[in-house]
Amino acid sequence: MIKSIEIKNFKCFKNNEVNLNKASLLLGTNSGGKSSLIQAILLAEMSLDSIAKYNAKSLDLITNKYGLNLYFFDEILYQDAEENVISIDLHCEELNSKIEYIQTDDNNVVAIQVIGDKRAIPLLYLSADRSISKYQKSGDINNLKLGDYNEYLGYILEKGRQKNVIIIDMERNHWKYSDTTVLDIQVNNWLNFVLPNNRVTAKNTGSDNYVSLLFGDKATLHQTNVGYGVSFVLPIIVAGLIADKNSILVIENPELHLHPKAQSNLASFLAVVAASGVQVIIETHSEHVVNGFRKAVLNENNPLKSSDLSINYFEVNEVCHIQKVELNEKAEITHWPCGFLDQEENDLFELRKMRLKK
Repeated sequence: MIKSIEIKNFKCFKNNEVNLNKASLLLGTNSGGKSSLIQAILLAEMSLDSIAKYNAKSLDLITNKYGLNLYFFDEILYQDAEENVISIDLHCEELNSKIEYIQTDDNNVVAIQVIGDKRAIPLLYLSADRSISKYQKSGDINNLKLGDYNEYLGYILEKGRQKNVIIIDMERNHWKYSDTTVLDIQVNNWLNFVLPNNRVTAKNTGSDNYVSLLFGDKATLHQTNVGYGVSFVLPIIVAGLIADKNSILVIENPELHLHPKAQSNLASFLAVVAASGVQVIIETHSEHVVNGFRKAVLNENNPLKSSDLSINYFEVNEVCHIQKVELNEKAEITHWPCGFLDQEENDLFELRKMRLKK
């Protein structure tokens, strides 16, 4: 688990430290630094992974995994940096790594220098674009991954219909259906919890191992005939169930295409995942996601504690400012930053003023 991350000279970060937890929510204004923090985590993970696998000395800012196209060093260097070096310092439970990125003659390539531990960090990343590829592929049962376009999702679900092929952590079972660790069953239990009357099944068509995904209350509809919400939430549920213990799950905007109740229920699922030993880091604009986590820590069926949840509020005024939103043991917000989830109250106040003028 990443306990904290220090970022210097990267985009809007002059020199900032962010504390993280078992479940960490990142909120704030547009262009406030939330996505930049996630990019910093991904950049650090890619660097350590490249060093561990290939003993890499440099990193291409354009052609890399996660579709993280940062383009040019000049663009990601803090505008008033006093030196042409970006640093990301990870403080984890089992390792500490400081990674420095140094400009080279090629503006698309940075030299990498690591001080401390060079081990890779197990991480799953789900971007805001979670659309499921229509062209599903066969994967590797010993190296489960969803793919950049969720193209291995069908393979995972098809294998997950069999007992003892993909073993999931019992701590992540839905509390009403805790007697089985069969992936297919738990995926559908959670899918039905988030989006009632929905299920999914994967069938191998026998043609070049092509896997077909079927949706709906009876799992008879193809992807194009169901709403966006199902296809956007399914990768989150599958990733949450297959993620290795002590790994990190990073999700951008889990609320996309979801009804408020579904957003809250999805937060309950992610709270279960976080309590089971997978660090969950979420960028969101949704008060329903925030309140879903707050409800989860008070739910006797949900093992996440209020002390396991961190909420960070980002805003930029020349440089990035990050405020920790304090929660007490009753999940009450004890420090409410200006601009934090207050738009509904502001709108209702304006409506009352307008009505009085009528």
